[in-house]
Amino acid sequence: MSKKRPGGHPARAGQAQDAAEARRAKAAALRQRELARERSRRVLLISVAVLVVLALAAVVAVLVARQRDDSTTSTTEGLTPPSATGPAGGYLLAGDAAAGAPTLDVWLDYQCPYCAQFEAAAGGTLQELAASGQARVVVHTLSFLDDNLGNDASTRAAEGAAAADAQGRFAQYGEEVFARQPGFGDNPGSEGDGYTDEELRAAAEAAGVGDLDAWQQAVEDDTYLGYVQRVQESMAEAGVEGTPTVQITPADGETSALDPEQLLGSGVGDYLREQVAAATTGTAAP
Repeated sequence: MSKKRPGGHPARAGQAQDAAEARRAKAAALRQRELARERSRRVLLISVAVLVVLALAAVVAVLVARQRDDSTTSTTEGLTPPSATGPAGGYLLAGDAAAGAPTLDVWLDYQCPYCAQFEAAAGGTLQELAASGQARVVVHTLSFLDDNLGNDASTRAAEGAAAADAQGRFAQYGEEVFARQPGFGDNPGSEGDGYTDEELRAAAEAAGVGDLDAWQQAVEDDTYLGYVQRVQESMAEAGVEGTPTVQITPADGETSALDPEQLLGSGVGDYLREQVAAATTGTAAP
């Protein structure tokens, strides 16, 4: 009885061993590729997470910056004086306009020498027309002469006007500032010299501003700077090209500008009264 020895043919055994090693090598290579893919996925996920965090951080930074800007606007540049007719509107002089009374819009710059002349001759008349209810009088304080003259006196004076209005002394402050304009009347200096901070404070004091420290703080903090800038920006839209400009609007009519030569004439007070009367009754002005 014959017996078969285990192990088979030597050549076949070697081939089987080689195949097994090849399979193990292939499996190892597959595992390495899988591990490499896994590492790539982890790197990608980490990269995405980092980008998301950075994007969120950027969004938060923008929101914080906007909140800071909004805060600055609301506490400084955003404030509007109490007598202003709107965020970019002029100051409404004291008085209750009667039914059918026209509106006078007066445009001034505190460095304008012709405005100082107009204020001296017609400032009282404007207050009278407003107080008596014959007209609704709105005064717009411009600052374009800062660029023309290379200083910031118009802006600072206009900020002072807003701070004075906060204490009910707008019209009086304007009178005192124009009275101190360099080169006006017997004042030393000339156009372009501007106003010193001390001169503007003296004007506020002479105008009867009660709390000068509060007035000074508002000017130094630029509390009303945004308002002053918005009024200046409204100049072009209103069709105003220079100062002084006075526009009249009947209660049921269209706006028109008064004669600039008449505004600087000796009879400007009577001229304004005539124009207001004509706009109220609807008759033709002389």
